Amino acid sequence: MHLLYPSLPYEPRTIDPLWEPEYSWAAAAGFAVGLFDIETIRVWTQAPGAPALYRGWMLAESEYKLLEQVSPLLVSRGAYLSSHLASGWYEAIQEFTFASTFQPAGSPPDFSAGQRYFVKGLVKSFGPDSEVASAMECQELLRKHGVPSDELLFVRQYIKLQPASERRYFVVAGTAYGAEGTSLPNQLQPALFQLRSRLFCSLDVAFTAAGYPIIVEVGDGQVSDLKEWDVAGFGRTVLSALADATQA
Repeated sequence: MHLLYPSLPYEPRTIDPLWEPEYSWAAAAGFAVGLFDIETIRVWTQAPGAPALYRGWMLAESEYKLLEQVSPLLVSRGAYLSSHLASGWYEAIQEFTFASTFQPAGSPPDFSAGQRYFVKGLVKSFGPDSEVASAMECQELLRKHGVPSDELLFVRQYIKLQPASERRYFVVAGTAYGAEGTSLPNQLQPALFQLRSRLFCSLDVAFTAAGYPIIVEVGDGQVSDLKEWDVAGFGRTVLSALADATQA
């Protein structure tokens, strides 16, 4: 399998230090590795012309399109967005996650009955500011983060979670892998079928205060960090599964 990692800005032949451990593990394990420089839109690779799997920083749609133009990719731009953007995955698994809506920032959610929401963008949250319980708090969030009124927001029902219960699973061709062999809770297994069109995505899973597992969000596996995984475990489990899936 061919893997592309981000180069250090303005040093396009040098791996970004934050991705160096995984890059080195993959190279030592026999994977073809290469570098992608977002500044010059160039690729240096051991396997020119071979479809590549990108592993690196989040890319905007326009950036992913540029990468797609300089290297054939195992994950198409459409498939990338179907996992990377909340609007690409929510409908597929809505019964396994928080009830949510998509609405412009200029149309605040309804707080008339004392509702509380978790408000985020289509990709990232606004950190601690994302939790809002009044129109005033919502307006302050938008002001503080400079959110334009026409930007689409992902407005989620607030559900209390068990502290420190969130775990990251990587899903390869419909099979979920957890760090140190942790299995995806049985109640969430049907969600894998709903996400079956995606070669490689991540699932963040937590437990509610009542003890029920819930999917917090889906992400594209190419741009998902390891969280509780170690590099070697990720490589032996996830990268190896990807190699098998793409050679099948």
